Amino acid sequence: MMIKIPYGVSDFKSLIEEGYFYQDRTHFIEELEKWNSKYPVFLRPRRFGKSLFISTLHHYYGLEYRDNFQNLFGQLYIGKNPTPLANQYLVLRFEFSRIDTANHESTYQGFLINVVSGARAFLGAYRDFFSAEDQRTILAQISPEAVVKTIFSIAKANKIPHKIYLLIDEYDHFANELLSFDLERFKSNVSHNGFVRKFYESLKTAAGDGIVDRIFITGVSPITLDSLTSGFNISSNITTNPIFHDMMGFTHEEVEAILYKSNIPQSVVPGMMSDLAEWYNGYRFATKSKHALFNPDMVLYFLQQYSIDGSYPEVMLDTNVVSDYRKIRNLFKIGGVENSRYELLEQLVQHGSIEFKLTQLFNLDYELTQDDFLSLLFYMGMLSFNERVGIGWRCDIPNYVIKKLYFEYFTALHLANTRFATATRPSPNRYPP
Repeated sequence: MMIKIPYGVSDFKSLIEEGYFYQDRTHFIEELEKWNSKYPVFLRPRRFGKSLFISTLHHYYGLEYRDNFQNLFGQLYIGKNPTPLANQYLVLRFEFSRIDTANHESTYQGFLINVVSGARAFLGAYRDFFSAEDQRTILAQISPEAVVKTIFSIAKANKIPHKIYLLIDEYDHFANELLSFDLERFKSNVSHNGFVRKFYESLKTAAGDGIVDRIFITGVSPITLDSLTSGFNISSNITTNPIFHDMMGFTHEEVEAILYKSNIPQSVVPGMMSDLAEWYNGYRFATKSKHALFNPDMVLYFLQQYSIDGSYPEVMLDTNVVSDYRKIRNLFKIGGVENSRYELLEQLVQHGSIEFKLTQLFNLDYELTQDDFLSLLFYMGMLSFNERVGIGWRCDIPNYVIKKLYFEYFTALHLANTRFATATRPSPNRYPP
């Protein structure tokens, strides 16, 4: 029987209970608990399995899923090797996509709505610990920081016998949009004394008070977290740590196993693996990793389409991925210097690789350097580690999907520059000889 392909499914409970294929990543739960920081940040490109992993953590640690532990995790590594912290927390979960960044007010209100939504789900799951009056008080707050501060203060006052595990998904989704078209508003909202900084300061305080015991954050780029400076300086960025390299994404062996489980004829698999590797493989995020990863969303898209009639999809590139990665142009516009990066783009398109020193800490009080810009491309999956060169890295375009998007953007920019040049070039008859 062909396996049930979980394309687009990011809820762990639904995935397990409805019999979808699940690539077991639960041994990383054990690794995270052993790690020397309780507040890790893990960054990966869009559509790389971050939301599913957040959901997995929620179901593993959430007190409300305790009676369903065996059903959800019994066949997985962590179910056979549970840690003492399983189902011991009140899990407070936030997700910061789908925020309208058109202006300051819409951004602020969108952030607040997402915080309130997370608070409401939290209070619904743990109503035994919060009275109706507690819930009204929390949900009546009119700022993001006030919402979480009130949750923490009431949890402390009620002497709840469980600590809070805080999960934040897509922490920088809206901020990356701001960064691309309004750098000053990004600074005023995120850093300085902005509402995002105040929100994270509240989380830091709660962690220091012991009310929040653990925090796990996912996103795409470190630039937003770096901009918070002392507002949230307790995190540990494990993005390029080889221990956690395979926490999201598929290895070559895993993709091959999925193909066999999908009842694809054995004679077809080698050629298909070669094609899938060319299109979807090539992501390396750590210098000590000996292998690259496949983008899981792209692989699952291919298998879903292939399952329809046993043939390759007419379009190998998932349109949902295209819509995300086409935002590459926004990266080139940061700081309003798109044309000055044209030569950099030309070098990437012509040679497929480039050398730079990976930026570990971004400082937006200064103009982005070439290394900063290329580092952003790396974090967003547009470049992949190849080898060390001196104190820097040589990175490649990871696969044909990304190469195609680079060519598409490069061609559009080249044509725009050509039209501009043609429109502004003096006519040969404009001046007398």
